[in-house]
Amino acid sequence: MKRLAIVGFGGAGYNAAKAARSVSPDAEIDVYTDTDVGPYNPMLTTYYVKNAFAYDTLFPFGALEEIAQSLRLNIHTGCPVTGLLAQERAVELANGTRRRYDSILLSTGASALMPPIPGIDLPGVLKMRTAADARLLKERIETGGLKDALVVGASWVGIKVIEDFYEKGIACTLVDGAKWIFPVAAFRETAQRIQADLDRKSVRQAYGQMLERIEREPDGRLAACMKGGERFSADTVVVCIGIRPNVGFLKGSGLEIGRAVRVDRKQQTNIPGIYAAGDCAEFGGRVAGLWSAALAQGRTAGLAMAGAQAEYSPIVPATALEDGEFKLFSAGAVGAKEHKRILLDDPASRVYKALYFDDDKLCGAVFLTDVSGAAAAMDAIEKAMARDMAMLLLL
Repeated sequence: MKRLAIVGFGGAGYNAAKAARSVSPDAEIDVYTDTDVGPYNPMLTTYYVKNAFAYDTLFPFGALEEIAQSLRLNIHTGCPVTGLLAQERAVELANGTRRRYDSILLSTGASALMPPIPGIDLPGVLKMRTAADARLLKERIETGGLKDALVVGASWVGIKVIEDFYEKGIACTLVDGAKWIFPVAAFRETAQRIQADLDRKSVRQAYGQMLERIEREPDGRLAACMKGGERFSADTVVVCIGIRPNVGFLKGSGLEIGRAVRVDRKQQTNIPGIYAAGDCAEFGGRVAGLWSAALAQGRTAGLAMAGAQAEYSPIVPATALEDGEFKLFSAGAVGAKEHKRILLDDPASRVYKALYFDDDKLCGAVFLTDVSGAAAAMDAIEKAMARDMAMLLLL
């Protein structure tokens, strides 16, 4: 009988357990998680904040108890994994216990990045990643008597938090260290159009601003102080500057770690029997950071751990943002590509469509307002990525 361990239980961990159970009905599967709620997509938490759907709908696979029963899992919530003895295929728990397995999956995800600066832990300074973060922000918005808010980080999450404040009529300021919004997902001219839409909503914006510290002002408000001397005051501050893979506990394990744990197409690490999937895994030099990729990687790892043949096919990074009449679709790598082909640019209707190329290869697309054709663009980018991967495997 196979003994499998899954460390971390988000979308990747759940899909791994489901896939492994489908292949190995008799396997003993231990799950270690630091939360008592079921797997959920962190990118949907902001929709709960603005009442787009109820809290329970964040958890598409059900509660932990239901999952444990349906997939026959041993779920451990009270004793976190603090270390990995990779060569021994063993996990080390907080109480000092070591448990050995035939295969181990690392699916610990990522955490919101909070810079180690003075004032980052002041009351009223929030982050946005987990279901618990969402509940705290929702409570702050609905009961905190907020007049204005500051969002640090013009990320996808940051923009969705801006939407949450805007929906509640709370004045908002957005600051970011980049020169324009979405520097990886939008070229300068597309960014300017997005920023103009925020201007129309009276969202104050400041770019090229690096956060240095946060202070409490005499009147009780918070002040975000920038390295350039700028100072932004608000009733609350939400930090959305990115995420960091949860791999710190793997130090000294012998695993190859770049931005995250490096894996092959089977999601296996450099040490046989140890796998990684989701936001803590790096494949082809990139951390996907997508719910869909986490699910696919988890399934691949689960099948491989149970003895089946499976390989992961990379998923094109894509994001769709919609707020009333404003719509944005971005796919692939676009921010650094100078070779673009503008299909449509109509300032009057605010429609913009552009494709981005690396030599003759389509590598990205950005559509504003009119997002028709997004599916075709995704298909073409996916085919180009598949060709690149096939060539890489031949080298």
